[in-house]
Amino acid sequence: MTGAWIVAGAVFVFHLATATIYGYHRDEFYYLAQGRRLAWGYVDNPPLTPFLYRVDSALFGTSRLALAVMPALLHAGLVIVTALVARELGGNGRAAFLAALGAAIAPVFITTGHFLGTVTPETVLGAALALFVVRVIRTDDPRWWLAVGVLVGLGMLDHWTIAFFVIGLGVGILVTPQRALLWSRWTLLGAAVAFLIVLPNLIWQAQHDFPQLTFAKEIRDYAAAARALPVQFLILGAASVLLALPGLLWLLRNAAGRPYRALAIGFFATLVLVIATGGKEYYTAAALPMLLAAGGVHYQHASWALPVALVGIGALFLPFSTPLLPLSTADTVRGLNPEIGEMIGWSHVVDVVRPIAAAHPGAPIITSNYSEAGAIELLGKPKGMPQPYSGHLTYWYWGRPHGVSDEVIVLGLDRHVKRWFADVQPVATIHTPHGVHNQEDGTTVWLARGQREDWDRLWPQLQHY
Repeated sequence: MTGAWIVAGAVFVFHLATATIYGYHRDEFYYLAQGRRLAWGYVDNPPLTPFLYRVDSALFGTSRLALAVMPALLHAGLVIVTALVARELGGNGRAAFLAALGAAIAPVFITTGHFLGTVTPETVLGAALALFVVRVIRTDDPRWWLAVGVLVGLGMLDHWTIAFFVIGLGVGILVTPQRALLWSRWTLLGAAVAFLIVLPNLIWQAQHDFPQLTFAKEIRDYAAAARALPVQFLILGAASVLLALPGLLWLLRNAAGRPYRALAIGFFATLVLVIATGGKEYYTAAALPMLLAAGGVHYQHASWALPVALVGIGALFLPFSTPLLPLSTADTVRGLNPEIGEMIGWSHVVDVVRPIAAAHPGAPIITSNYSEAGAIELLGKPKGMPQPYSGHLTYWYWGRPHGVSDEVIVLGLDRHVKRWFADVQPVATIHTPHGVHNQEDGTTVWLARGQREDWDRLWPQLQHY
């Protein structure tokens, strides 16, 4: 495992070294805002990731470098856990090293290791879940289902999408001879522990009419789901061709891998569930580390040319996985990885709105999305800007203006603002620097007067997903 630890250390250093090349990612503002308002749930995610933001910001601050520490640690942890899965599958030290390399260079894990989102802990928990499922199978000891239950509960406390992988693994176990391992009181105990861990989040959701289910329906994308299978090769990059695909075949066809065939079937079941429900392509991410681990075992007696090839080919994907290239190339890179473009221009957004707010003191700022609100809250409030409001996702619950405002500053919401106000004037347009055409590029900033209804009636109309 020494090699795996070296790879994990290199991953951690890499993320910190590249943390400030671009800027904040749009989602970081929202998760930070959630972390400042800790609760057992939010409209679009459970509380684990916001809690990690709270811990990170409390320990290190809210600079871009400070916020890179937690995801870098989690990616390094994913590297180690994936290597442990390889060892649990019967692999030697070289198998563990190859599995660690695969987890280190896969584009999906590099991207989620650069900024902390719900997928970041989900992949670590998915890898750990696979580790203990393999341990149950290898040792024939059902007591490990208790550990599986803890991990399922934590995974659901991070994001409900891990249920795709949990159900997929359950299907894989049920259709293989290993299903006999399920008939134990430890399985029931593990399920009970998982339920108790996620129960506070379920109560919060019930108290708010299960907005997370509404959100999931709103963002379903069957066109994206139809691309889920080929996209697995893109999000895993070189690791998918050199490790994951052979690992999948090893689980299905090799005599040593046959006891763990449930993992391979579980991956296919996960993929089918994502496609059938219109989920995003990366909802399979929790299932991918175990394939890399199996690939490491498959190649455990290969020459050292393989890790050299992994590193070499994997390096070709780096500019599309994390911000490395000059800002002038960001819009081109954004075509392959849209997340790159969402790391540019947030200080500019604040700089555009700030003088307008100063010229119209007392005017509430209404933003079209959580990222604009979060950017103004984090970067603008220390410079004297007021707390912004938004109807987007959980921001809708966090406060609103009252009565009727004489003037309102509105970012975007072009189709609605003229219905809500009698006098609407465009006062600025946000143009993202470096020619990047991200979601904020071209956003109009409006100065609105003549509010047609008071905020009590208007605010429900602003709620959107």
